Amino acid sequence: MNNIFKMTVAAMSSCLLLDGCIQEATPTDVVTDRYVSLETTIRGIPAALVQAGSTGYANQGAGWDFSLPAIHLATDSMTGDIVVTGNIGYDWFTQWGTNVSLGSDYAVGALTWNTYYTWIMMANSVISQIDASDLSALGSDERSYLGFAYAYRAMFYFDLVRLYEAKPVKGVDGYEVPESLLGLGVPIVLPETSEAQAKNNPRAKVNDIYNQVIFPDLDMAEQLLEYYTAPDKYTISLAFVYGMKARAWLERGTAFADAGSEAESKEAYTKAADYARLAITTSGCTPLTQEQWEDPDNGFNNATSNNAWIWGLALPSESVSNLFCFTAHMSCENEWSEYHAGRGINRNLYNSIDTRDFRRHSWLDPDRNSYEYKSCRDDADEYFSEELADYANIKFRPAQGAYESFSVGGAADHCCMRVEEMYFIEAEARAQAGDLAGGIRLLNDFMNSYRISSADGNGYDCTSRAGNLESFINELMLQKRIEFWGEGIVMYDMKRLDISTRRGYVGTNAPASYRLNVDGRAPYWNIVITRGETQNNPVIASQNNPDPSGLVDLWRG
Repeated sequence: MNNIFKMTVAAMSSCLLLDGCIQEATPTDVVTDRYVSLETTIRGIPAALVQAGSTGYANQGAGWDFSLPAIHLATDSMTGDIVVTGNIGYDWFTQWGTNVSLGSDYAVGALTWNTYYTWIMMANSVISQIDASDLSALGSDERSYLGFAYAYRAMFYFDLVRLYEAKPVKGVDGYEVPESLLGLGVPIVLPETSEAQAKNNPRAKVNDIYNQVIFPDLDMAEQLLEYYTAPDKYTISLAFVYGMKARAWLERGTAFADAGSEAESKEAYTKAADYARLAITTSGCTPLTQEQWEDPDNGFNNATSNNAWIWGLALPSESVSNLFCFTAHMSCENEWSEYHAGRGINRNLYNSIDTRDFRRHSWLDPDRNSYEYKSCRDDADEYFSEELADYANIKFRPAQGAYESFSVGGAADHCCMRVEEMYFIEAEARAQAGDLAGGIRLLNDFMNSYRISSADGNGYDCTSRAGNLESFINELMLQKRIEFWGEGIVMYDMKRLDISTRRGYVGTNAPASYRLNVDGRAPYWNIVITRGETQNNPVIASQNNPDPSGLVDLWRG
């Protein structure tokens, strides 16, 4: 587009359904002028990524409407690893957690579709205003702004492809992905896309999105930011670009393997491992220590309190709402949400954590005396024993330990990439590329160096549980699920690797309506395109993903 990017956003309905969903109404148009200053636009992107009410449904009480942190919570709610340990009536992510009302007619679809395309519009605006025909002629500011824009746009399209690509699902009656949808991603919208083209813009092939947008954008970002030094963890850096390349090549490695292209798969996995190592060395970051992980004031809420975060988002106190922020939904220690829904870990997953692994302390053991848990609360002993359920999480702390003040405690930084992910990518990718022994060694080294303390000298060793590639990937993913619980990372891996979910079993701590078991990939990981887009861009209507809502039977015991 030359002058404007026209973005369809669903208007709000006044009807709150009994199951807590808001049904989508007639769409309206929002027009944004491209001639906003470069600096304002590029600095506005990270602000938009944590904005409350970004879809327009917040003032109808949609407690899920707080941008990227909410998306991370939604995707993790679909894995089965998160369990609601409080009052399910206060769970604003129940649609994703119970597989209800996820079809095109419901407003929850706006959380991913409308937000990502709004952010793409912002990145396109920056790209369209800078002449990149001669990069050597660019000033340092223009060069960095353009590098940021390409990195952001690559990330946005990468997430969209992983969310909306309809991958095959087995064993769910009434759900089948038509062959015509296999390999399709999302529509490509670039600065030169006209309004007419946007209204007749079919889903592009996944391969084309990687080859025409994601990898070229990351290559441009790498070139533009090669000599740039990020001033803080809230600014895109070269290490982040390398990390994004590691993520993307890992995804492609699995896709090529699934397609039977062994040579392409090995090459992609090798690149994933190489870029992961580059991200580690370039960032200078080091994994979280036990003290940093368990910090009662700064645990997982402060980018400056550790050396592990590669990139994160800041939420200023003046922008915090008591409900529309990550901490309100994920921190069980905060006072202002009065625990309400609460978030805990799946009991089976918790029981799989080595007792010598300090990450186990992120959730309350049924035996509260098993560990001296740290807390920002003055009444922690009583609160933990009498108010919080077993397996409730204390991983995500109120900012600055301010558990009574939402304006301070809710103003938590949000992690989007930390260096530990690169260690996991490197280990998996080496194994997937054919070096199983190397992958085992890398995982063992990480666990023994950073997560397991062993007084008897017998540390972590996955060798006996990793006799072949499949068993190694299962073990690596177990540790990755523990490591990144609640951070919006693992659903993408589970979808990529066709991993099963299980909340229904004897002794489960999941509420009855959440007890979903799926053999392999879950159908609700193939996100449905919102009705607003199918009305504004009719060609999409015949390309939409099937509605998975209610098609997975609940485990009844």
